[in-house]
Amino acid sequence: MKKYKNYIALFYVLAVFFIIPIYNRGSYDNISVHKTDAFLFLCGIGLVSYVITSVIDDVKKRDEENVRKKRLSKTDISMLIFGGVILVSAVLSNSLKESIYGVPGFGMGALALGLMILSFFYVSRYFVYSKWIIHTIVASSAIPTILAIINRMGADPLKMQDGAGEAGHSLYVSTFGNYGWYCEYMSVIIPIAIYMLFTTKDMVERTLYGIYVGIIEFAMLMCGTAMIWVASAVAFLFVLKRKLKPDKKLITAKQVPLVIGGVVLLYVIFVLVAARNPNFANGRGYIWRLSFDLYGSLPFDEKLIGVGPNRFMYALNDYFAQRPDAAAEFQARFNDLALTSAHSEYLDYLICTGLLGLAAYLYMIYRVVERYIQVGVGKKDREIAFVAALSYMVYSLGNFSMVCATPMFFIFLGMVAKERR
Repeated sequence: MKKYKNYIALFYVLAVFFIIPIYNRGSYDNISVHKTDAFLFLCGIGLVSYVITSVIDDVKKRDEENVRKKRLSKTDISMLIFGGVILVSAVLSNSLKESIYGVPGFGMGALALGLMILSFFYVSRYFVYSKWIIHTIVASSAIPTILAIINRMGADPLKMQDGAGEAGHSLYVSTFGNYGWYCEYMSVIIPIAIYMLFTTKDMVERTLYGIYVGIIEFAMLMCGTAMIWVASAVAFLFVLKRKLKPDKKLITAKQVPLVIGGVVLLYVIFVLVAARNPNFANGRGYIWRLSFDLYGSLPFDEKLIGVGPNRFMYALNDYFAQRPDAAAEFQARFNDLALTSAHSEYLDYLICTGLLGLAAYLYMIYRVVERYIQVGVGKKDREIAFVAALSYMVYSLGNFSMVCATPMFFIFLGMVAKERR
């Protein structure tokens, strides 16, 4: 049965990378809703398959006297803590239904996050690394990338923009809701391509990856965001260190909390400074200031456990109802657009799952980084997973969780934390 569980893990990983980015129903309208539905459907297939194989496995083992129990690692426990806080935040929110599914079109509520957390455990236990899988994951981005270039050149071969309106034409690229979604997806692909380009010894592989990295960089020049360049730079520095000092640990496991604490402190200072400039980073300065004001207005219990997973928009609407002046300022700046997130995954967790949720998320990241430092340095499979996860974490400093990239992030976390089996 373990072999079949390996196949299920492989199916899930490849399906997430192939189906979610490409899947649509031939139009720009509700494209993110359709992708969320596709993700939930894939998780449903994987979950049902796992239950069936597990039941069969348990029946076969019921007569065995000793069945080895798998102990939870520190990384596993940190992920369970994060999942537990997500659940508590959803149950205690003002609307369980909204907290379970999240904002329509984003769907990053407790249901999706819970499934991603389950995928971490499944991948860490049953996914078997192979170089061909990594090649396939990178190759899966070729169609969206080529379409992004074609779209930015003014062509729309899939006729996706019909009826999308002016905003759709300016934001839309490829088979994604907008160029920001495409770039967040690419934040987990680009580091893998860069890593393979500089570490592979096979000349054919190096040539192909070199060509594709060039194509990716051209696509980023045409429709990339500032954060994708920052994330790519971090990935490049990681790979450069790997190339020059492959087995050298720059920090020890005991130093990880200090490093993460330092990064968090610097980011908080950066956000506070940026929030003083409303026009910073395409309006993120204003959004971050508004997010801090929103968090400050929450009662003490919601400061701790949040307003509910992916309920930023609903909490903001309640805040505007109490603050007409803030609502008028927002209307003057964004007209009739809805603000569905803080445009920072970390601020989103702070508001939606509270201080406890953000702390649990950072603690989970700490345990994953610690795990990598302990057992991953110099091991190609873990390094690939770690640089992809690191790039996502950097990109999400100025962006939000979404179904086109966040499930992949949890897959890579599972690959970093996996045990040798």
